[in-house]
Order: sequence, then C-alpha cells, then structure tokens
Amino acid sequence: MKWGGKSYLKFLAFIVLLSLLIIFSYKFVSTPSSVDSHTEYAYVPNGKSDNLSVINTTTNEIEYSVDVGADPEGVAITPDGKKVYVTNSYLNTVSVINTATNKVIAKVPVGSNPVGVAVSDHGKMVYVANFYSNDVSIIETATNKAKYHLDVQTNPVGVAVNKKRVYVANLGSGTVSVIDADSRSVLKHVSVGPNPFGVAVTPDERKVYVTHANSYKVSVIDTATYNVTMINTGTAMESLDLSPSGVAVSPDGSRVYVANHKRIIKGISDTPSGTVSVIDTASDSVIANVTVDKCPCGISVNKDGTKVYVVNSESNTVSVIDTATNSVMTNVPVGNRPSSLGQFIGSPPQIPEHNAIREFISSIIESIYGIYNRINEVINGVQGYILGILTFLSMKILSFFDKILSDSISPSITKRLEPLVSKKLEPLLNKIFKKK
Repeated sequence: MKWGGKSYLKFLAFIVLLSLLIIFSYKFVSTPSSVDSHTEYAYVPNGKSDNLSVINTTTNEIEYSVDVGADPEGVAITPDGKKVYVTNSYLNTVSVINTATNKVIAKVPVGSNPVGVAVSDHGKMVYVANFYSNDVSIIETATNKAKYHLDVQTNPVGVAVNKKRVYVANLGSGTVSVIDADSRSVLKHVSVGPNPFGVAVTPDERKVYVTHANSYKVSVIDTATYNVTMINTGTAMESLDLSPSGVAVSPDGSRVYVANHKRIIKGISDTPSGTVSVIDTASDSVIANVTVDKCPCGISVNKDGTKVYVVNSESNTVSVIDTATNSVMTNVPVGNRPSSLGQFIGSPPQIPEHNAIREFISSIIESIYGIYNRINEVINGVQGYILGILTFLSMKILSFFDKILSDSISPSITKRLEPLVSKKLEPLLNKIFKKK
C-alpha cells in the first residue's frame, strides 16, 4: 500500500469512521465473558433488522448476533436448549437455529403470517400460530417438518403449551382455542373477550392467563371448568392506552408478568413509556407496576425467577427487571423493532464460538440505535413553541435517518462491511475476542 495513495486514504478514512463510531457509542467491543453450560441466553428477534440479538443473562450483554429471516416475531426454545424456533411472518416460515453454532439449520414452511410459537414440554413438537390462515402448524423437532395443520379461529397470535393442552389466543374471534396435544384435535373455543393476544399457563396447569390488546384487562381461565374471570391492569381511563401484550409466569407459579404495550403516538418521542404489571396468582390482583421503555411486547422470566426480560419494540431495548425489588436493573440495546412473543430464554448445552468480525460490526449497529434513541429521549423533554418547531424538524430528520438505517443500512451493513473488515482488521480483532 503506497503512502498517500488513494487506497491508503480510503482505508484511513474507513478506520477513522469506525473509531468515531466506537468512541461516541456507549457500548464498546470487549472480550466475551467466560461462561459455563448453565448460562442462560435471551434470544431476541428484531423485526426490522431481520436478526436475533443473543443476550447473556449473567452479564446482560449481547454476545452474538444471528441472521434469521424477514420480520422475525415469535421465538421459542426447546427444553434441552439445543434449538431455537423463530417465526418469519413475511416469509411464512419458521427458522430453526442450532444454539451450538448459532446458525440457521432449516427454514420450515408453515401457514400464512406466523406469529406466536411454543415448544412442547417434551421438546418433540413446536406449535405455530398463523395469523392470516387461521390455523396452527405443528412441527416435529426431529425432522423440522410441519406435519400437521389444525384450524382454530380468526387471527391466532399467542400460543402456550403444558403437558396435555395447547392454548391459542385468537385475536379476531375473542376466543382461546384449547387443543389436545396427543390427539391433535381442538377440544373447545373459550370465549374470553375482545382482542386476546398473549397467553401463558401456570406450572400447576390450573390457570391460563390471556392478555387483551387495546384494553386494560387480562383474562384468567380456570382449566378445570373453563370459567373466565378478569383482572384490570389499569383504570378505565387507560383502556386504549395500556394494551396488554406479552405475558409470562414465574417458575414457581406465584407471579404473572404482563407487558403493557401502550399506544404508539406519532413517533418514538411522543410515545409514553410502557409498564409491566405484576400479578399475584393467589389473589389474581396487581401488586406492582414497573415502568420500562417504550412499547413493551415480549416478556420472559429466567429459570430461577430472579429476573424478567422485557422487549421494548419502539425503544429497541430489553429492560431487565429485578423481581425482588420490581425495579429495572438495566436496559440492553438490541436491533431494530424487537418483538419476542414467546418464551425466549434458555440454556444451550454448548456455547458457540465467537465470530469476531460479525460481533464487532453488530456492536456498532446496536450502538447507533442506542444513540438514536437517546437523542429521541432528549427531544421528548423539549418544551415551548419555538423548541416545539425544532422538535418537529428534528423528528423529520430522525425519521429520515431511521428509514435509511432500517431499510438500507442495517440489512446490508454486515454483508458489505464484513469482507473489508475481515481483510484489514481480522488479525487485531481475533486477538481482542480470543478466549482466555
């Protein structure tokens, strides 16, 4: 390479750009933490980034980024932690990820617009709710083939499984379909009220909790009688604002956590922070409300029940709640428009090798999203007429930047930068990411 030549100048400019991105971001590239076979990971699908952000729940740091398919939404992990199933709503497929390599090993065709997904307790079957085809696809994990398709009712979204039953929330019908897992037949459609969305079952299998979008209510189904009672997560004045979405039950069955998505108003800056309602299952009453980031949707609890992970679709973050204090410990920046409808925390039996180049680029992308969202938070606090005009203009600029970032840069940045970074910086980065 000639000093002063065009090639050298281009390379120098590239290095300067990467350095500035790192310097002004709040997440720096670091050596991944040492982990053991008991470490849990949160697998978070990013709908606009078309990838998974994989968070180490011990450190609350993103350790991997996995490319999946178009508009990933739902996610479920097999009990042995070997596979992750992710619904790709635009492609009408489910991506199957081998957690030992973090590689997609299959893409299974299912129904139209798959959303929710759940894995059976024995890990042999995966149930996929297909929103537009009004059915549930059943995938065999041994073959990764969809062998069965069961008709339910209109617009199925959330899915939950216990040992004998599968519960499917039908958004358009106001019902929950109850499926017998052994015979693969629909036993009953339980009327619960308008817009059922997320669904979760207690470990003792006595209760099913169902959230209702565009409301402030959660239904509770008694599995012995199919009687339905209601819980309010807010007041009637908040009926259109709370919009309960994802729901998860603690491992001991004592608590239910409900992500109140809240209504999107204009753009990110004007959208209020969401909340998580904590329900005591003994009394079926709300005992706490925890403020998180904007538009929480997916929610999951770690295996010992000490932490709740809440995916915030408009903030591009995951809030981590300490269940002992019902307070937010940290917010982890992820990709663009995360969702994670389903149980997205699991323990892989084997830790994948790190790809230094891919993780370096992913950390930069995630940092850009973090900076972008922090700018929006500042704009949200601006008051006054003149500053209001500036806010409007800034939002237009940020919307333009967001569109470029989401539609153009993020989907292709890894593909374009990886060969160049590999050639120029791979020796250095491999040293940085080399395990001790």
